[in-house]
Amino acid sequence: MAKILIVEDDPQIAKVMKINLKLSGHETESVTTISDAWEILRNDHFDLMCLDVGLPDGSGLDLCEKVRSNGDEIPILFMSARTDEATVVKGITSGGDDYIRKPFGMEELKARMNKIMKRFAPPSGQVTFGGLSIDPVKRLVTIAGEIVNMGRKEMDILIILAKKAGDIVTRDTILSALYDGADMYDRTVDSHMSHLRKKLREIAGESLKITSVYGLGYRLEWKETN
Repeated sequence: MAKILIVEDDPQIAKVMKINLKLSGHETESVTTISDAWEILRNDHFDLMCLDVGLPDGSGLDLCEKVRSNGDEIPILFMSARTDEATVVKGITSGGDDYIRKPFGMEELKARMNKIMKRFAPPSGQVTFGGLSIDPVKRLVTIAGEIVNMGRKEMDILIILAKKAGDIVTRDTILSALYDGADMYDRTVDSHMSHLRKKLREIAGESLKITSVYGLGYRLEWKETN
């Protein structure tokens, strides 16, 4: 059973979601505004947030960014009738984990929720490569013994690359691992990859870097330096 926060201002949609999720064994809370969502998130723990993009007091995209900047890694599933590429990409790059288009069926919603929560099941097995060490359980990355602060998606990408260190990892492989087959865009990978490269460069210089292999994907490389 999971505890779900529904942020949706359409009472009928919220009602149907609450009934169906309760029948599936989940506990739910429902609010209709960004301010109410922010308040409840500050005082309670949830396993997933279903977040409408268009809300009476602002955009769910802004709430997502605020949640992430506060260090909260709650999984977020966006819900919206807006299907333009720019909005979908903004939803993911702002820290969302998936984006479902309205109107949606409850079975599709539950399937996407389950996939997100499955991805957030605690990983196991430490990953090392050269001076890089990743503890997926503690969500801890160190390079040459120095702790590196990373966002969740950045760390997930680094884990994927480190597990296949020295080999090429395709963009499709990364997209599939991050979004579990959801309809996402390549530029979401570009954004996370850019932030990740910058952090690696700041700590490791040229010792640890991600190289692009034209037309194929990415490769994590480690080079000993004196």
